[in-house]
Amino acid sequence: MIMTKTVKKKTGVVALGAAINLLLFFIKLYIGLSTNSVAIYADSLNSLTDFAVCIAVIIGFWLSASQKTEEYPFGKGRAEELTELLVSVAILASGGAFAYISFERILYPVPVWYSSAYAVIIAVTAAVKLGLSFFFSKKSRILGSDTIKGIAADSRLDFLITVCTLVSFTLSSEAGFSVDGIAGVIISLLLIAEGIKALRAALEKVLGKRNGTICDKAKMIIETDPHVESVEVIRYHSYGENGVFNADIMTDCVTAEDIKNLERRLHKIIKEEFGSEIYFNIGGKDEN
Repeated sequence: MIMTKTVKKKTGVVALGAAINLLLFFIKLYIGLSTNSVAIYADSLNSLTDFAVCIAVIIGFWLSASQKTEEYPFGKGRAEELTELLVSVAILASGGAFAYISFERILYPVPVWYSSAYAVIIAVTAAVKLGLSFFFSKKSRILGSDTIKGIAADSRLDFLITVCTLVSFTLSSEAGFSVDGIAGVIISLLLIAEGIKALRAALEKVLGKRNGTICDKAKMIIETDPHVESVEVIRYHSYGENGVFNADIMTDCVTAEDIKNLERRLHKIIKEEFGSEIYFNIGGKDEN
């Protein structure tokens, strides 16, 4: 397995996120157990889920870096898309588990032991999550990774969740009802909503939804060639960093040599612009 520079950079970015989320898990777990706060405990499990997701994404990156073989002519780039699906399922599962725990806390409330020192630490963890979201967003744009973009969105949600946790933790010692349990339910609903959104996006990729933006751009580039009369159909298949176009084009080329030169010319342009292969079905207009 030979990892490209891009895959190495992606792996390094996500590995940093994994390490930070694991640290946040232990911090929040200790505070949650020490204060008897189900909201903080749920938040800690959310950080553990984020850690597991990062590890799954790293494995996906490694698999996507596999070289092309006869059995896998385009490599194993779809592994990255499958990890996006796994991320969404993990978020949904976490949301469901937190909803059950929190609803139980509303029905059977227990005291929460407030500590200003712990509140400050939770505030710091929220700031860390916000910083991570900006970090992942920047890297996703640089590296062109929808997976890292998804982790950035999840980090922004985690920031809001931790703020919600902090508010409930602060109010729980004074309120006459289970603020802690209510906050836990809110957290779980946010997670479930985010999980559904992520699952929908991941399924669209796995099921092969047409990428209109990239297809339209490639079509426009191909039609700039003076010997291309029209692009009848164009399709794009993504395999991680490896992409493949299929295009049905009409041309005024009449000799085999002219057609072959056209194919070579267009292949070079698409390769330079998208880093992708392209295969053609070429026809000419019927003059009758």
